Amino acid sequence: MKPSRIIWAVLICAVIAGGLITFNQFTRAKADTGTCIQYGGFSRSVSFIEAQAHGFFAQEGICVTYNQVASSTQQWNTLLAGQYDIISTTADNVVNQYVNNNVPAQVVAGIDQGEGLDLIANTANGIHSIADLKGKTIAVDAPTSGYVFALEKILSANGLSLQNGDYSLQVIGGSLQRYQALKAGTFNGAPVYATILGAPFSEQSHYDANLADLAPFSAYVRTYQGPVVAVTQSYAQANSSVITNFLTAMILGRQFAANPANKATVIADIASSYSISTQIATDVYNDAVQNPATGENFAELVNIPGLMSTIDLRQEFGGFKTTVKSAQLAVPSGSSVYNDQYWIKAFVQAMQQSH
Repeated sequence: MKPSRIIWAVLICAVIAGGLITFNQFTRAKADTGTCIQYGGFSRSVSFIEAQAHGFFAQEGICVTYNQVASSTQQWNTLLAGQYDIISTTADNVVNQYVNNNVPAQVVAGIDQGEGLDLIANTANGIHSIADLKGKTIAVDAPTSGYVFALEKILSANGLSLQNGDYSLQVIGGSLQRYQALKAGTFNGAPVYATILGAPFSEQSHYDANLADLAPFSAYVRTYQGPVVAVTQSYAQANSSVITNFLTAMILGRQFAANPANKATVIADIASSYSISTQIATDVYNDAVQNPATGENFAELVNIPGLMSTIDLRQEFGGFKTTVKSAQLAVPSGSSVYNDQYWIKAFVQAMQQSH
């Protein structure tokens, strides 16, 4: 077994053991019946799909309204205006807001570790390789957030530099918006050549004759924390039981999805949620549930080495206004960019229900 796998195995066992030992120390934090959450995300994770489909949110006394975000800019403006309670966004976005904009936002759980994150191109626009992107525009969510630094990593390894003007950025919006624009081949009258896409859009792209997968991000960065569950500190302090119960339901959803006996049901749920074929849903399932390296986080637990890698990636390409140390920034605490206290309570609650 690889050393990193051993470290994670020991960590997970320690968390589980600690949770089992301290079950009686936690009083179940039940939200008021009928508590409704406005949840803003770029896509629905398999854990979220299963939590909705099998009543785990309702079991925790909450209802969740999923809101499809248009871009990270719109997402954060809406969160800070109090119109979203909880969001699913990239860990990089939270770090950017926390460090560069002094926004008191926090990661409270992990969602996935770069699931299906690939550089996808439109071959009908003449792009068949990374080299073909020289001199072209590449679609992104926003200039300094989302997957821009993942894009820069892939292209720099192939001799293309944003700073040197080898390519430029075409701001389109969130993953759904970029996928739709890439399929169409144009956006506001301009050609769309390529973009970074994650699940379920990268899997859908593999079945489109005009789209080609140029490179998997995982070939360039081995450990990564992609989407996470995030909140503002003020919301968390006022609604701790709501967050705990939301995460409990997500953990139960992840647990349901990971049970091999539920595979057919989970694939059917994915297909229904996204209105995609069973084959594509199977690909999403395999990427999310069957791939421990880049799939959905185990029990929604943040991959701390992955979070450090995400921070280092932004720093590598000049994405911070000041120098940061990822090892310090990724340490969980009540006031840091990562707060694990809600996840710990949620994990214990989920384990209590599983025993």
